[in-house]
Amino acid sequence: MNIDEEFKIIKEFVDTGEALFKKPGKKAKYKYGDKKHLESLKQSFLRGRNTKINISEPETITDEALWEYIKLKKKLTDDKVNELSKYHKIAMSIETKIGSLLEGFIFKYISKHDWIWCSGNILQDIDFIKKDIDENQNITWVLLQVKNSDNSENSASARVRVGTNIIKWYRRFSKIKDKDNWSELVKIVKENDKDLIQNLSEKNYVKYLKS
Repeated sequence: MNIDEEFKIIKEFVDTGEALFKKPGKKAKYKYGDKKHLESLKQSFLRGRNTKINISEPETITDEALWEYIKLKKKLTDDKVNELSKYHKIAMSIETKIGSLLEGFIFKYISKHDWIWCSGNILQDIDFIKKDIDENQNITWVLLQVKNSDNSENSASARVRVGTNIIKWYRRFSKIKDKDNWSELVKIVKENDKDLIQNLSEKNYVKYLKS
């Protein structure tokens, strides 16, 4: 399945009324669902397949009062506080982007099982879809939302799944050291599949991030 076919199937899914495309921005010169909107979505979809992230220090201004408080409580030097503040901002900025790296890694292995990556955040609250067709040609859509951690979702984003069949999967447990959740993803995609068990692992994901 090529990328044009993937986008066509995503549109087919949206046309069922079970999901929405990302809405045009306030300054957009096109309306939801028109030709230009679809062209814009497809460009976002294509750009989303490039999962490279440039690490640079954000331009946000440091909260001096916060770091003065941390310096006082932890008895830190000015140099140490400046260093911590710098890397804290970098970590926070990367955290908002690393989801695309996780999705790209997952797609590398589940695409062969007919899953489509809705890259570029073109669908609201859905990261992957799969179109299942049974022997009677009945279609069932399987929807997946992935998260890096079990605590990386606020209550507002959790509510979007209420009353839907969106499956949620998260990579790690925030309060259990050295425990991951990859085996659950294998069950979702194809239970007991040897290649998935071998490839969808924390060790392999870290290796992917280093490449």
